[in-house]
Amino acid sequence: MQLKRTLDRGSSRCGAARLIAYPCSVLLAATSVLAFAPAAEGDPRAKAPVTWSWNGKDAWLPSAKAPSCGKLRLQPPAQVAALDGWLPPGRLNETARYYKAHGALRFADPTANGTVAAAVDGYFVRGAAYRENRDGQMNGPGSSVQYLVDIQHPCGFLVRYDHLRTLSPALQRIFDRSIPVGEDSRTTNVKPVKISKGQVLATAVSVPDQPSPRQFDFGVYDLRRQQQSLHSGAWLADHGSGAELANFAVCWPRLMGSTGAQIEALPNIAPQDGTDIC
Repeated sequence: MQLKRTLDRGSSRCGAARLIAYPCSVLLAATSVLAFAPAAEGDPRAKAPVTWSWNGKDAWLPSAKAPSCGKLRLQPPAQVAALDGWLPPGRLNETARYYKAHGALRFADPTANGTVAAAVDGYFVRGAAYRENRDGQMNGPGSSVQYLVDIQHPCGFLVRYDHLRTLSPALQRIFDRSIPVGEDSRTTNVKPVKISKGQVLATAVSVPDQPSPRQFDFGVYDLRRQQQSLHSGAWLADHGSGAELANFAVCWPRLMGSTGAQIEALPNIAPQDGTDIC
């Protein structure tokens, strides 16, 4: 399989949130796991899914006519009851000169590993594996492998999960086969793999010896059109981000109905940072 590496922009720390417990049927379906299967595997007449690619400048383009998104509804990627805070997407800290288009969720129990599930039906299209330590230093002393996962819905939404530590067995096999551990968080494209909403992606997050509660990054991007016109490429570059994702980020709790409102009501882990998305 030919691999293409693309630059990943924007990995950050997370926040906390309190989620609603999933119905038992959802959890059982998720934990039954090995539902990962190549999109066109089996029936040779099966059509490849619509995927979206960055044009390198200002737009994402679909590989074919994309289906309608309709009223797309996301499922929280973790049980709300297990969370105690969050970081809103679109965070800006002018003092530290950073802009984070994604958000984050934090587990309330600092001793818990944390289970993360897919928020939307779609296809795993690219990922990254890299080493980071408790101080946020890549390849620093005491580093452990962290995983980044990008799942695209064919209609034009991308959901990114970062700082996953223990992947589901099936997802781990894909990484072992196709995505090597790199020197940084640049992503590698893979043949699209079907993912179902509620499917377990990881059973542990964050760096093992990190003193803070377990947390992971979570970002949602509407690739169909730019969401933010106020940030130029130069401004984003100066604030440690990039237009590829930053200009397409959305306030993802508002795609989760009443559960999303519960997330927005959680304490903001970084109240000193403003947000231009939520």
